[in-house]
Amino acid sequence: MSGTLWYGSPQHYPAVVTDRWGQCETTLINSGGTFTMVLRGNRFEGTSVDSLALVGAPTEAEPPALNHGDLCSCTIEWRMSVEASLADTGLTSIPLTARLALGDPAPDNAIDSVGVTLKLHLPTGVVETTTPQGWMEDALLDLQRRLPDGTRLLACISCAFSDYHPAGSGFIGSMACFRDRKDAYRAVAGKWDLFDLWDERSGFVQETFHCPDFEQRQSGSGYRG
Repeated sequence: MSGTLWYGSPQHYPAVVTDRWGQCETTLINSGGTFTMVLRGNRFEGTSVDSLALVGAPTEAEPPALNHGDLCSCTIEWRMSVEASLADTGLTSIPLTARLALGDPAPDNAIDSVGVTLKLHLPTGVVETTTPQGWMEDALLDLQRRLPDGTRLLACISCAFSDYHPAGSGFIGSMACFRDRKDAYRAVAGKWDLFDLWDERSGFVQETFHCPDFEQRQSGSGYRG
């Protein structure tokens, strides 16, 4: 089974966390398969932004809200860059702001809500989602539908060789890449075809990732369409 695919060094995203103690500026570090963040002296790590686990004991002065060790009851807003194709200027990197709202602990041992909204800062203005989504996939697909004519995201979410397992996926980073099995993936027409090919994936990628093998996805292809 292949692991997470990643090019280059860890990415450092400016971030702001808002919780019961107010706002705190910090940095969200994305290493491809791991996210790291320090909040008022508390170090958090996780494979996804919605499940950042406290490392060690919490600070006593302003302890973070936790649900079974994971950060909750707050919003995390961070800015990253994504590749895009613009009608007038061609290929370029565009700032993308994500705002993730993590709810409060619930009786089922989870939290009562998770919602992410996105803003893409185009040269012509900001394009944003309006309804919080529980997965980065849905938020990015919503964002893509709102883009001006001639503008496209060049990211794994819109790549011809990426797909999700039919049993479901996590908030971010559980998208499988089949760039080393392109022809075989092009023949996938449903979940059973994907099951047969699943163990031949090249690895897992984050939805906003971009690599030289990117190819624009056509509607109705693969398992996810």
